Amino acid sequence: MKQSGKIWKDHAGKEIPRYAISPVLRLEDKHAHKIVEAALKAEKFLKEVTDLTRAAHEEVYAAKILDAKIKGREGKPTDGMTISSFDNTIQVKVTKPDNLTFDSTYTNLVKEKFDEYFATFDQASPEMSFIRELVKDLLFSPGGKIDQGKVLRLRKYRDRFKNSKTRNQKAILFIEAVDIFDKAVRTKPGNTGVYVDIEDENGKLRRVALKYTDI
Repeated sequence: MKQSGKIWKDHAGKEIPRYAISPVLRLEDKHAHKIVEAALKAEKFLKEVTDLTRAAHEEVYAAKILDAKIKGREGKPTDGMTISSFDNTIQVKVTKPDNLTFDSTYTNLVKEKFDEYFATFDQASPEMSFIRELVKDLLFSPGGKIDQGKVLRLRKYRDRFKNSKTRNQKAILFIEAVDIFDKAVRTKPGNTGVYVDIEDENGKLRRVALKYTDI
């Protein structure tokens, strides 16, 4: 509540004469109200930006699906998108990240299967060294979060082996290892991100500050 007059009220509703209140506390009260007033305005405008972006994302997504004549993809978008002005002086990036985590109960099973696969190769093989490091990074990723790009790379190797007409027992071991890995991966939907870039007076795109940490 904004205080006024000669009598103020504290958090318990007790009336306190203004003269009895420390000048420092009165100064804090003045600034607290100014800040919250500005913060509420920012909240209102940020909600407007969010609502406009969400509506644009859904409408443009639906238009692209219709334009591409893709059936069965109706509904709300599940992927990110960049919405640009015709002259490319404005870019609105919408991200919908998924956080991949690894079920630790599967770690040993996956590791054993990959070790079985690696044991069938020359340890000095450059390709095997690369895959071994890739697997190591994924199984022991910091904080339990998994790099989606590395997961896709691992799956690409598996698909290549699956589609090979000369698939051997070694390839089967790798396919089984990645299949177990897939069972261990858990996907948690992340928060939608909105990033707005606009061309400045120098013709370069600059990021519009939508978070106080951007200022």
